[in-house]
Amino acid sequence: MSLPEGLLTGAYTYSARVDSWLGSQWLGQVPVAGGSVSWTVGQQVQGTLSLTVPRYGAASEAENARDFTPDHPEAPLACFGQELQVTVTVTSLVDGSEYTEPAGRFIIISSETDTDTVTVSAKSLLHRTEENRLVSLTVPRTGGTLASEIRRLIGTQMGVVIDEALTDRACPSSMSWGESRIDAVYEIADAWPARLREGRDGVLYLLPPADEITTAPVRVLTDGVDGTVIGVKRSWTREQVYNRVVARGQDTDDAGRPTFQAVASQTSGPLSVTGPYGIVTRFWSSPLVTSQAIAARSAQTMLASSIRRATTIPVELAPDPSLQLDEPVRLYSHDVIGAAPVELWGRVAAVELPLLYTGAARVDVAIDT
Repeated sequence: MSLPEGLLTGAYTYSARVDSWLGSQWLGQVPVAGGSVSWTVGQQVQGTLSLTVPRYGAASEAENARDFTPDHPEAPLACFGQELQVTVTVTSLVDGSEYTEPAGRFIIISSETDTDTVTVSAKSLLHRTEENRLVSLTVPRTGGTLASEIRRLIGTQMGVVIDEALTDRACPSSMSWGESRIDAVYEIADAWPARLREGRDGVLYLLPPADEITTAPVRVLTDGVDGTVIGVKRSWTREQVYNRVVARGQDTDDAGRPTFQAVASQTSGPLSVTGPYGIVTRFWSSPLVTSQAIAARSAQTMLASSIRRATTIPVELAPDPSLQLDEPVRLYSHDVIGAAPVELWGRVAAVELPLLYTGAARVDVAIDT
């Protein structure tokens, strides 16, 4: 849900609250001297936090000042499993209404001190799955399904919510997972196929693949009068932009050919396989591909995701904590002063939110090509 219309174009205040937790123990609120929260769809661990904290200070006027040097295992900024919960509040100076949004939950990776400050780096909770590698050959449980296996791989490290629109199915008992637990989680998502997204509430969500945008998005990012956009740039790349995807199962016939294989090709637009772009192919295989239909769905989903990466528009704008990954947006801006406005549709591929009111937010919009 977006913020009320006009809030960010009028008078408002913007603030972030950071709370430190060690398991179920609250270690207190942490004062914020700077930093940002970032969420990106192109990373396995999708969220990062950079935070600067005064070495000696108070989180609010109601608290006494304290030393935030991480000098013992239960210090709020130590690296012994401490998690930082971040929330952002936007307050209207017109009517005093407040709008609070979660910005994420992060495990502290490193803390460094200098004379006056503590600098903290943290990652979202899927980093625990990345660190917790499998130490022995792991096969699906008897009767295991995609849903039950992804819950088993994640374990108690974070909550898992699976959208009801995803149809569960059995995992082949003959397969096994490699050492990387997080790779196994993403393999399940790719083979389903499903979008795997970390929520800002610390929960892992598996969602249906994003549809093509066919109607004008409700959310509009615009500059000029009553707009919140500060600057718009353009970014193009060929790197990892495939216009043909081959998805295969790992079973083979007597001739050594994959039993199930599907090819998805871009046949229209500037990235067409028949155009001057050429053919850039990605091969992907998994034992979870157990039918021709599964291979076809996985190939088509990966192709759509790849094509969307070709054109990305980084947008600087007033900090809006309600913007979410994958959200469809309509970008309406003037690339050059005096030029006619340009309207483009796309989905949010990355969000960076400042922790102080003096900073601007950044949103990367992946344009539907």
